[in-house]
Amino acid sequence: MEMDARINDLHEMAAIGNLKAVLHYCQSGVDVNGQNTMNGWTALHWATHRGHEPIVRALLLRGARKDVKNKKGETPVDLAKKPEICELYGKEVVEEETEGKNDDGTKNFTFVPSYLTNLDLSKLWSLPDGSTDNPKLNQEAFALSNPKLALEALPITANEISTNTSTMANINAVTDATAAAYAAAYASTSVDGASSDALVAKEILVYSRSVTDDHLLGAIFANVDDTIEKTVQLIHEEIDDVPTEFNIARYNGSKMIPVNMKQYARKTGDMFRGQDDVIVLIPK
Repeated sequence: MEMDARINDLHEMAAIGNLKAVLHYCQSGVDVNGQNTMNGWTALHWATHRGHEPIVRALLLRGARKDVKNKKGETPVDLAKKPEICELYGKEVVEEETEGKNDDGTKNFTFVPSYLTNLDLSKLWSLPDGSTDNPKLNQEAFALSNPKLALEALPITANEISTNTSTMANINAVTDATAAAYAAAYASTSVDGASSDALVAKEILVYSRSVTDDHLLGAIFANVDDTIEKTVQLIHEEIDDVPTEFNIARYNGSKMIPVNMKQYARKTGDMFRGQDDVIVLIPK
């Protein structure tokens, strides 16, 4: 019964796009191929359908199967529409005008669970109950969210992922040669999963004006060795609805501390090192 509940929780996190929670569930042994009893969907079905490419990558790395069929006979590949995800599966991009329709042109209605129709925004960044922040999973989430990074940035050991040829081939191409390259990269990582030049990522919540739920803009996975200036650039690139120009402040759980422009050359990890540190944007 407990495992069924955790599978459903994994599906919810995959559907809403909470990458860190998905990684935590995978790390704790939840069956990544577990199916919903009502519709037969897996976490990979949901991540694919909702267009969450980093989560699709994460699930494939953890052994998710692309050939599992739901109650309608659909595999995750059948649901792929986003070009980047279609590329992962080696699938031709679906044309917009036929998307979501049956062969006869009628609309294909898909069951939408309540956690999507009545989205709890706090779950977009929260961790599973009983979980604590894990620097290694933060690093993995950072690398998966930045697919152009070198493979060595992924802190996963060979024992933690599925290294069979068919699964590895799904990740970035469908050739055995690419699969072998991924397997070799993971095999070359150290015992604790961190490579010598691995990036160290930290999840930082981003707020506007004040630290309240209604002012939460999102979260970034920042490289702690990057300058604050580069982290500000990352906010511009990844967070919606940010002011064109703004200053930033660090909230440490009790006080709002302005970050001076002269400090933008400092490392992000030097200024935002506390567990409760968040970034607050102050429009100019």
